[in-house]
Amino acid sequence: MGDNWTLAILAELAGGQTRLSVLRERLSGVSASVLDRYLQRMRESGLVTRERFREMPPRVEFTLTQAGRELLPIGAALSTWGLRWSWSEPREGEILDPGALLRALPALLDGPLKAPDGAVELILDERGGRRRHIAEIVDGDVRMWIGGDDARIAPEITATVTGDWRAWAAALGPAGELSDLTFSGRRSQARHLLAAVVRPSAAHDGETALGHLPRRAEGA
Repeated sequence: MGDNWTLAILAELAGGQTRLSVLRERLSGVSASVLDRYLQRMRESGLVTRERFREMPPRVEFTLTQAGRELLPIGAALSTWGLRWSWSEPREGEILDPGALLRALPALLDGPLKAPDGAVELILDERGGRRRHIAEIVDGDVRMWIGGDDARIAPEITATVTGDWRAWAAALGPAGELSDLTFSGRRSQARHLLAAVVRPSAAHDGETALGHLPRRAEGA
């Protein structure tokens, strides 16, 4: 679990059966050969299953086993710890991937979300275009819908949050800086969602919790 990619692969499979091509796209920092090697090792360890479909071109999908699913809370706890205590500004040549955090958002929540039911659209503007992540809130539970997933019907959007990777990095970091994000729709619902994910680190003495937003963020 302490290697470079196993937990990242587990997090990407948390939403259910996932195509190999989708994994390669989302985990762009790992080569195809290295990813295949990790997946093979995870199969041998009983963490994932592999299914090949007789289509042209061939389609291969991976799914977490029960053992793999039981590792998800461990990965979430490590991610939460990193968000609170080990967050740092990207070094030169290093770019944060907020999309990975947005996809793993439900696992980062501490229990049921105290927000009305609805669907919060989280949009990440990238050089290659927009990435849509939709957080469905039903009775306090949050489920992620990734834009472009043809297997599901997108829910009706009740709030939208838009920003580039820098804006999302600032919002998801311990400072919880929301001023560079653009909100529309039910803003309080979206802010409750973000507040439930990130907690300020001890270095901030809890003085800028997202639940008590600075005035300049209120008009974002």
